Amino acid sequence: MRRRKRKKQRKLIIITSLSLLFIMTVGYAAFNTNLNITAKGNILEKGITINELKTKVVTAGDGLYKDAQEGNRYIYRGANPNNYVTFNDELWRIIAIEPDDTLKIIKNEIVKEMKFDEENHRSNEKNTYCIHPQYGCGVFAKINGIFKTPSNDHSGTVTEDSSIKEYLNGEYYNSLINSAKIQIQSHSYNIGAVANLRKNGNDTIQKNINGEKMYTWTGNIGLANVSDILKASINPLCTSATEAILEGKSICNDSYFHVSTNDNWWLINAYALDEGTAGYTYDAWYVTHYNGTSISGQFVSKGVRPVLFLKSNIVLSGIGTKENPYIIKE
Repeated sequence: MRRRKRKKQRKLIIITSLSLLFIMTVGYAAFNTNLNITAKGNILEKGITINELKTKVVTAGDGLYKDAQEGNRYIYRGANPNNYVTFNDELWRIIAIEPDDTLKIIKNEIVKEMKFDEENHRSNEKNTYCIHPQYGCGVFAKINGIFKTPSNDHSGTVTEDSSIKEYLNGEYYNSLINSAKIQIQSHSYNIGAVANLRKNGNDTIQKNINGEKMYTWTGNIGLANVSDILKASINPLCTSATEAILEGKSICNDSYFHVSTNDNWWLINAYALDEGTAGYTYDAWYVTHYNGTSISGQFVSKGVRPVLFLKSNIVLSGIGTKENPYIIKE
């Protein structure tokens, strides 16, 4: 009887021990799996900060470069750098990482065709810089004081905004989804005139930048600069706006600005000419493929590719290719 009782007790102990061992094994496995999932999740959720994006700098070929002209700034260059980013549920491309760590981006496609400025949109009495109001005016936004060309051979007042500026910051901005609007950083845009020095010669990208920076406008949505287009080329012969528009040359159209679209589209800078500048105040610069040319001035309808700045605290996922673009993490 006692023997039978001891047998039962031993059996109970063995069963209990095995049950405890099973529970501990299953528990440890579950705990370990949870740790692995959490760890992997944390790695995936970390994303890429703007500072980490700067570490991807190259010195040759397509990719992210240190800006040679503008100090602590980084720019994408070449025919197909990995600078695709999703914004507003659409495909855009990163132009630059600015010194304040905002990302300057441009829509990968044209949103509409329109004139830079409609005829008589800004009357001659109020805007003395533009002497042909029947053709519109090539200055993007109104400015305080007097607007001058880089050579100071023509000047006048610009007291009202262009048609394209009003569209971008009205109808177009209002069409963005709310989550996209939150990601935009209101920013300064360089809207000064860029001169075509076909008579005086000796043009440089730095001179073009100096012209752009003579006047600024601060707001949500703008357009790309002339210098953005020039700098994106990796052709050493692409040295200035003047060189870019010389007939029969294609020295500046080897960048992603040209290969991503075959259309003509507006830039933000007014056009100036070193001979008879006053007669060209209705012109603004634009990107074109005509005859291999990169940029020129005109006042008829052309494409609009919005440009804006993303806030510096955003975090990205993805690798920047068209198939796997950078995505702004919520």
